[in-house]
Amino acid sequence: MLKARRKSLVPYGAVLLLIFAVPWKSGAALPDLTIYAPASSPEIVFRTFSPTDCTVNEGCVPAGTRRLLSFTTQTRNIGDADLVMGNPATNSLFVFDPCHNHYHYSGFAEYRLLDSSSNLVVRGRKIGFCLEDVLQWDPNADTNRVYDCDYQGIQKGWADVYVEEVPCQWIDVTDLPSGNYILEMETNPQHSIAESNYSNNIAQVPVFIPEACTPVLSNDNFSATQSIPLAPFSLITYNACAGKETGEPNHAGDGGGHSLWFKGTASNSTVVRITTQGSDFDTLLAVYKGTTIDHLSLVVSNDDIVPEEVQQSSLSFNAVAGTLYYVAVDGFDGAFGKVVLNIDPPLNDAFTNCQQLSGLSGQVRGYTIGALKEPGEPDHNGDFGGHSVWYCWRAPASGNVVFDTIGSNFDTLLAIYTGDAIDALTEVASDNDSGGHFTSRVIFEAVAGQLYDIAVDGVSGATGNVVLNWHPPSHLTIQKLSGSSMRLTLTGPPGTYSLQGSPDLAAWTTLTSVTLSGSSQQYTDNTGGLRQRFYRAVTP
Repeated sequence: MLKARRKSLVPYGAVLLLIFAVPWKSGAALPDLTIYAPASSPEIVFRTFSPTDCTVNEGCVPAGTRRLLSFTTQTRNIGDADLVMGNPATNSLFVFDPCHNHYHYSGFAEYRLLDSSSNLVVRGRKIGFCLEDVLQWDPNADTNRVYDCDYQGIQKGWADVYVEEVPCQWIDVTDLPSGNYILEMETNPQHSIAESNYSNNIAQVPVFIPEACTPVLSNDNFSATQSIPLAPFSLITYNACAGKETGEPNHAGDGGGHSLWFKGTASNSTVVRITTQGSDFDTLLAVYKGTTIDHLSLVVSNDDIVPEEVQQSSLSFNAVAGTLYYVAVDGFDGAFGKVVLNIDPPLNDAFTNCQQLSGLSGQVRGYTIGALKEPGEPDHNGDFGGHSVWYCWRAPASGNVVFDTIGSNFDTLLAIYTGDAIDALTEVASDNDSGGHFTSRVIFEAVAGQLYDIAVDGVSGATGNVVLNWHPPSHLTIQKLSGSSMRLTLTGPPGTYSLQGSPDLAAWTTLTSVTLSGSSQQYTDNTGGLRQRFYRAVTP
């Protein structure tokens, strides 16, 4: 599953590096790709797909409810050189997919299921890949990402990772009998990418496909209810192998038949919101109080968020501190598939519910836990993401402005758009790691009165607490006081900066640390003795 293109941004104070690709020569260092089998974690899941799903249109799976062998693929570069694929728009190996609105490289890997005699049983249909730095598996490798979906490749010591939640990251085993099989994953199967070693491109993992529903899910029964930690909280599970107990109520008035149970104690008296948005089937949702399955008191329940239109469920209730509540999730008329349960998902999850921002500068805090990706939503900065929240800001004046996620506690994606609908957005700027410590930072020229849509998501589905900052860019001015003395004046938003100097733009020395609490700070560099010196201000 590929992720769309992004605009390359160079943050204030950063050094722009020009990288030139050269033809491969005999004896030159080469990448070496291999699939790390222990990361695969195969499991059998049941999913329900609508006829309009991209995965159906791409031929990954038929519409309807399917049984899938789902797994993660971690492709490591263990060679002596980076794998460099470059701009996919100019590489003939890539094709543009209008369903996902980005480029796919279809020849990077193949997935196969073999029987115990190594005969091919079924072939996977994973057809699109974006090659990028996702995981630094070698502690001695460069700690900074180099490659993304806009300029593709994999650094030596890094891995590209496709988690099982990524579309088409499975093999359809609906019609296969129970038994022992072998999951075979092969990278660069056609050897179209030059490597130092092709003999390690195949990884095999033994798998067992059970009868339809063994083992039974642990939280199928009320007596084994799964505990929910403090909100916000979100989980993904599957209910195909769950049943209905004797004496169990009909949730939201429907007989259901595949219920899962959860429980949580309210830490304070407040309104609690619960949804099953993100589930791929018609859900039922109910909250109870009580002690046994046949002596429950209904608090609130819901079938469809919008009858006949949005068949997932949503409800809210006034929780009382110290009270234990039970949550049941089931399927309408016995439906089953992927269950997504969200406790207090962010209010600005949907594009149309964006959180309003105002002023030339400011800061807001939030979270992406329980957020989802909407149909038609772009891949922010080229990453599939999957848990975006939205903000909207009308520029009070024209001029450059900085947005960043510095202070967030997860690997963020940040994108700025204009447009009135989620499927009709024009990207202004986007970024992944320019904020440092896996946070994001963009700078763009705002137009007074223009409404900008800001999306914050997580790399490869990461979620966490969001800190979103916006402000005019920092400025560093230099005044010569004498032949050996320079006065530096830093203007910018509150924060701590390192003032650095260099004689050649290659080796940088930190001169001092400056903390801005007002609009500007000054520092005098009395080093002297240099024919020339360059200066920059960087955030830690």
